[in-house]
Amino acid sequence: MKCNMKTMIASGAVLFVVLAAAYAAFPQFRTLVLSGGPFLLFLLCPLSMFFMMKSMSHSKDDQGSRPSETAQDQQPQSRIAK
Repeated sequence: MKCNMKTMIASGAVLFVVLAAAYAAFPQFRTLVLSGGPFLLFLLCPLSMFFMMKSMSHSKDDQGSRPSETAQDQQPQSRIAK
């Protein structure tokens, strides 16, 4: 997951739409949506940072194994003459 400013703004917009839909669809939970909504929007930044760092660590693990594989692929193959 690439995390940049566009991703965070899009995630915030999606969360805002979900909160607005929950506010409209569930009138009995309006106070919960109004009290928890800003908190969820506030947590958007640390959560996206957490997932971004987690995906970066997985991509570094994948890249760490590739150079050894490519080094083996680049070794010249000896041809056996019959």
